[in-house]
Amino acid sequence: MMESNYLKKQKKLEPLRRFQFPCELEKLSHSPASSVHTLRPSDIKAIAAIGILQTTPDSRMDHEDLLESPERTLLQASMGTLSALVSRFNPSVLHQPLPPKTSRTVSGTKAISILDQAKKMVKCMKEKQMIDFQNDWKLITVFFSAENLCSSCASTHQDNRSLDSMERLTGVLDFLCQEVPKAFVNLVDSTELTIFSLSHSDQNKISNASRKPCNCVDEDSKLDDIILRWSYQNDLEKLLKSGRYDLRDDFTIILQPFLQEINLPHRTGWQVNGNSVPKTPEEIIEEECSALGVGLWNNMMEPVGKKEHYHYTEMLRAQCPSQEYPYLFTYRNSNYSSSPRTSQPEALSQERSYGTSIPCFDQNPSNTVPVSVHRLRPADIKVISALGDSLTAGNGAGSKPNNVLDVLTQYRGLSWSIGGDENITTVTTLTNILREFNPSLQGYSIGTGKENSHNAFLNQAVSGACSENVPSQVRRLVDLMKNDTKINFQEDWKLITLLIGGNDLCKFCNDPVHFSPDNFINYIKIALDILHREVPRAFVNLVTVFHIVTLRDLYQEKTINCPRLIMRNLCPCVLNYDDNSTETKMLESFNRRYQEETHQLVESGRYDTKEDFTVVVQPFLQEVTIPKTEEGLPDSSYFAPDCFHFHQKTHSLAARALWNNMLEPLGNKTDAHFLETVITLKCPSQAESFLRTYRNSNYTYPNQTTPDITTPLPSSSKPTPAQEPDQNYGSQLLCEDRAPSSSSPTSVHALKPADVQVIAALGDSLTAGNGIGADPNSILDMNTQYRGLAWSIGGDASLKNVTTLPNILWEFNRNLTGYSIGTGGASEPNAFLNQAVPGAVAEELPDQVRALVRLMKSDPRIDFTTDWKIITVLIGANDLCNYCKDPDYYSAVNFTSRIQEALDILHAEVPRALVNLVEVMDLLPLRQMFLDNQVQCTTHLTGDLCSCVFPVTEGSQELAMVMEATRAYQNSTWKLVESGRYDTQENFTVVLQPFFRNTKIPLLQDGRADISFLAPDCFHLSQKSQSQLSRALWNTMLQPLGEKTDFFDLKANITLSCPTPHKPFLGTYRNSNYTYPPLEPTNKPIQNWGSDLSCPAQNPSESVPTSVHKLRPTDIKVVAALGDSLTTAVGAIATSLNDLQTAWRGLSWSIGGDGTLEAHTTLPTVCQPRRVNWWS
Repeated sequence: MMESNYLKKQKKLEPLRRFQFPCELEKLSHSPASSVHTLRPSDIKAIAAIGILQTTPDSRMDHEDLLESPERTLLQASMGTLSALVSRFNPSVLHQPLPPKTSRTVSGTKAISILDQAKKMVKCMKEKQMIDFQNDWKLITVFFSAENLCSSCASTHQDNRSLDSMERLTGVLDFLCQEVPKAFVNLVDSTELTIFSLSHSDQNKISNASRKPCNCVDEDSKLDDIILRWSYQNDLEKLLKSGRYDLRDDFTIILQPFLQEINLPHRTGWQVNGNSVPKTPEEIIEEECSALGVGLWNNMMEPVGKKEHYHYTEMLRAQCPSQEYPYLFTYRNSNYSSSPRTSQPEALSQERSYGTSIPCFDQNPSNTVPVSVHRLRPADIKVISALGDSLTAGNGAGSKPNNVLDVLTQYRGLSWSIGGDENITTVTTLTNILREFNPSLQGYSIGTGKENSHNAFLNQAVSGACSENVPSQVRRLVDLMKNDTKINFQEDWKLITLLIGGNDLCKFCNDPVHFSPDNFINYIKIALDILHREVPRAFVNLVTVFHIVTLRDLYQEKTINCPRLIMRNLCPCVLNYDDNSTETKMLESFNRRYQEETHQLVESGRYDTKEDFTVVVQPFLQEVTIPKTEEGLPDSSYFAPDCFHFHQKTHSLAARALWNNMLEPLGNKTDAHFLETVITLKCPSQAESFLRTYRNSNYTYPNQTTPDITTPLPSSSKPTPAQEPDQNYGSQLLCEDRAPSSSSPTSVHALKPADVQVIAALGDSLTAGNGIGADPNSILDMNTQYRGLAWSIGGDASLKNVTTLPNILWEFNRNLTGYSIGTGGASEPNAFLNQAVPGAVAEELPDQVRALVRLMKSDPRIDFTTDWKIITVLIGANDLCNYCKDPDYYSAVNFTSRIQEALDILHAEVPRALVNLVEVMDLLPLRQMFLDNQVQCTTHLTGDLCSCVFPVTEGSQELAMVMEATRAYQNSTWKLVESGRYDTQENFTVVLQPFFRNTKIPLLQDGRADISFLAPDCFHLSQKSQSQLSRALWNTMLQPLGEKTDFFDLKANITLSCPTPHKPFLGTYRNSNYTYPPLEPTNKPIQNWGSDLSCPAQNPSESVPTSVHKLRPTDIKVVAALGDSLTTAVGAIATSLNDLQTAWRGLSWSIGGDGTLEAHTTLPTVCQPRRVNWWS
């Protein structure tokens, strides 16, 4: 027995033979720890581990065999090493192996989940008689993987992703915290170990490590996996730092990073004193496993915040507990602070602090990620970047006085627009201001270095750069943003700041043509065009060049110690000439023209054609002057030792000024800051919570011109076909009076276009926008819902390019909201209040209304009670297309009742609303597209598109039915609206817009149908027609009732109408002085619908017949009926629209039993005289 114990002890220590372990072997004498924060290795009584490593579908091994050495997996081996290390301090420590079925599973079975492993582990601990579960200290290691490797090419293993989700892992950690007393938990990210091990799955071959785990080819999916992993780790760190698992004194969880940068190049031998020690294959496996255990041990010996990522390039030396720190390190006993770190602390030791405080209370992001740049809050920004010259590169920003040579140092971490050193309390930069709103901000530069250094990140400013260098900076910036794994290029909102022009002005006198204002602005245009074309979700600050002539004041003041020789060489065209010289006057002129043409470029509207992109001129440097001392002298303390570049003091002020500019509306931005005065940071207000753009500032660009799209581009920036400018379907609006009412109207009959604040739409694919933007013959694109181009609700671009009702109304009120942009389904955020659903019939309209009302009530952009709303409804085409299949179901009565139900909901629940009810379109003219053999329409789709209209023969009964139903639909909706049902409230009305009543198909000169007005399926409308629809709708909205157009010619030249002084309101029955006509009279119902029965009385059969073929009428005792509304007698004696839905079953032809035959003729009353006891 003694020999057996000795052998077990030696086997336990075997993994340590090749590792240096200088720690004292004897157990340290002390009382057992009462707190996990004073826990020593010798206090540990039990060691256990749980965790699952990922695998790939094409691996030749079973899931858990993947990482298995001849006797143990890597996990077990590393835990064996850890156990051996702990046993040096407590020889009786109990090592519990991985739970059952994690060492080897049957092929084809799923591996046990981590939570189930945790439960089995706890159960096993409780059942072990060798430990006291309540009182003994336990060391538990949880291995997790932050990604599912090769998920992009492993569809059969997609379910593995859920095993490593944050929710699952949190559940495991919560379980341990709740169930296990006295525990120190190591949390280990094993992702890199998984990658490494996958490349070594064949243990019979010794080869160099390849870190490519599988042959995936889907780059987008791989990127998704990388982002998932980053997000996972980021959330995990936040979770642990939150203190969630430090609420008890006997439990903690510590993230151990020793595997995060793993590399095990031990296969050819250890490096010992510069020499390679050869190893056998068995030694290789054992030592790799043991190395992991030593790495974990060392992490436990290191304070939080100072833990190492081990590369295992040399034989590890196990660290020892010190006399000063004999315990395992936790967040608490490490005195750990999670404040941002910088890579160059020695460069940040400033004599003075240039921090500030930000007094903003509302620092929250939008409730949902905004889809419009005009609704962007500071906290929505996830990525920050900058372009420019040495002022943005930070040359000399942190230099000490008189250290002129240090101006060559680029202090990018202190840069006004992009630096991220320290935090707002010590370093004021735009980054540090924004990090108060979003601590996860990415892209900022830290420390020092050039633009290609790691520290620079998205600070791509180049010292000495001129305007001609900016396009290449943009090219690098775009490539960096696209390729960096910490940035979701498509989804993250980006802030890009550009300041350029100082060096152009400093050199202009040497080549005035090359540095002309025209060339200057052309280079800026090229750079911004690349951003506009390639970067989604971007807000660009274009900072005007400062008034550089004022630099002469500093240069000319002889009492100030400045290196004038350097200044002259840096900027000869500013400093080498007399005040009244031609060169100085030309400098002044160039300086002003640089500034003016910067404004003109942006105010052309060139960069406001997308909803998710804009450029805003920030003019805070435009009129800046040299700061003065109390004695009135230029104050050189604002400058670097060369008296040219900015000192951190000025960077701090520039950051404050830029931030304030970003919150100031266009037309009211500060353009003259006095640097010597205190600049207090502004805050977004509840009323003005967005970064200001021209739209949310209600600002109209002066002298706006049509953008020039012929700017030459760098060869690397040639647009793809998808980027070519679309054909223009814009319109001109020549209305002079675009003002709202002097106060918000209380009556819908006094509603001006500019009073409308919310726009919404309901309907089918015509409003959802199916195929609007599809290329001709691109039939597959018909499924794309181009909601941003939809006639009644689309908000893409602006009226000059895209004619839609929102773009027309936006010319009156630039705070309009509710419109849809881009593409996608009704449930996507960019659909907003476009709740139309492709394929919808009238029966589904009430559900659309309910969804719309919920959205309007819950969206913070809408004041549901006070905002005026326009809601456009068009439905019925799909009902008509199916009419011949079920005339009862799609009857005009049912159609109208469903419209009525939808309108009733709006009438009852939505205040301040004008509803456009557009009559259903007459579909019959569209048949011409499919009947003409010379017109290339996809006839094989006619049955799917509209089976009751297109494929049927001319003169058929089906066609006649649809023709009759179309008129019935139109007439019944007209009667519904003109009943006055929706004119009982002062702030609500429904107006019928009848322009679809008569539709004319456009023809070419040869008489053939012009299919350019139709989408590729020849059924839906192209953008060309959608634009016409918008114009027709707008014009009919302004027309008074009784004079509305009921004819729609797709080819007509429709000019947008304008409100007039005499008719400034949207047309309603009241402001049109219109009286609803009485409903068409009908013949007064005959009071007696009875019949005479002349048949002689008949007796029943002498005995109940057994054959139905011998059944007499008087033998029948029970009558019943099945069917539809015809049998339920819906509307049988209706006298008004309100009674249309009443079912008078007692009058039903086949089952009604009201009255007698003399008054009501029904089958039961016919038979009742024969047998009065008939039961019906």
